Amino acid sequence: MKKENERKRESKLIELGPSAPSSPSEHSKESKGNRKRHNLEQKGMPVKETSPDKEFVITKVQAQKAKNRFNIYINDEYAFPVDDNLLVQHRLIKGKELTKEDIDELRAKGELSKGYQAALHYLNFKMRSEKEIVDYLKKKEYQTIGPIIEKLKSNRLINDEEYAKSFVRTNSLLKLEGPKKIERTLYTKGLSKGDVLTGLDEYSEDKQQENASKLAEKVLNRQRNKSSREMTQKIREQLMTHGFDSDVIQRTLDELEIDQSDDEEYEALQMQGEKAWTRYSRKHSGYDLISKTKTFLYSKGYPREMIDRFIEEKEELQ
Repeated sequence: MKKENERKRESKLIELGPSAPSSPSEHSKESKGNRKRHNLEQKGMPVKETSPDKEFVITKVQAQKAKNRFNIYINDEYAFPVDDNLLVQHRLIKGKELTKEDIDELRAKGELSKGYQAALHYLNFKMRSEKEIVDYLKKKEYQTIGPIIEKLKSNRLINDEEYAKSFVRTNSLLKLEGPKKIERTLYTKGLSKGDVLTGLDEYSEDKQQENASKLAEKVLNRQRNKSSREMTQKIREQLMTHGFDSDVIQRTLDELEIDQSDDEEYEALQMQGEKAWTRYSRKHSGYDLISKTKTFLYSKGYPREMIDRFIEEKEELQ
C-alpha cells in the first residue's frame, strides 16, 4: 500500500512539471529574430509584426555598375534589381520588412522597368517597328513584353504608320530603292498592309522616275567597256533588283544614250576578247580556242561581224 501511494505522488509531479525545453534549432531561430527586432528598435526604425512562418527583411541595397540601377538583398540573399524610381517610391532601405506579395510586385515592376529601358536604348539609334522591338525583347529574354509595348505606345515611341513614312523617305532618298523593294522590306518588319500603303504614298511617280534615272546612270558608267546590248541588260537587271516598276524601267532605258559608235563598241569587244583569248589559251588552241572565244563574245551581245573581225586579227598574229 505504501509503495502504491508513492507511485501516485510521482505521477502527479510529472503531470504538473515544466514542459520540455525547445530544440536548439528553434531556440536559435527565436534568438535571431529577437536580435533583429532589438537592432531595429535601437536604430529607431519601425518594427512590423510579421508572420511566424517567414520574415523578409532587406539586408543590403547595392548599386549596380549600370546608372541608377540597384540590387536588393533579402535575408542576406540576392532577391531582385530595381531602378532609382522604384527605390525611392517604395522606400527600399536596409532593414525594411516586406511581404511575399511586396516582393512579387517589386520583381514584376523591376522587370518592366529594365525591359522598358532596354527598349529605349534600342530606339535610341533609329526608329523601329513594333515587331522589331518585340523581337529584340524576346532575344533578350524579357517576360513582360506586352506591358512594355503598351507603355512605349502610350508615350508615342512606337507608331508603325509614322515608321513606314520615314522608312520610305529615307530609302528612296539615300538608297535609290524602288517602291516594290521598299514594300517587301516593310512587310518583313511586321507592318500592316494599310501602314505600308500609307508609307508608299510618300513616294511620288516623279521621284521614282528620277531615282531610276540616277541609278541607271551609275550602272552605265560602270559598264562602258561592255556591248550596247549587255549594258542595256545590266541596267534593266539593276532597276528590277532595286524594285522599280516595268514602265518606269522602260522609260528610263528610252531616255538613256546607251548606243555606242562602231568604234566604241569594237574597242569594248577588243578588251573583253583579249581577256577571253588569254584565259582560254591556257588549256586550248586552234579551233577549240577560237570556238570558245567566239561563244563568249556572242554571249556578251557583240555583232557577228565584229567578232569575226577580231578573230581574223588574232589569227594573223599567230
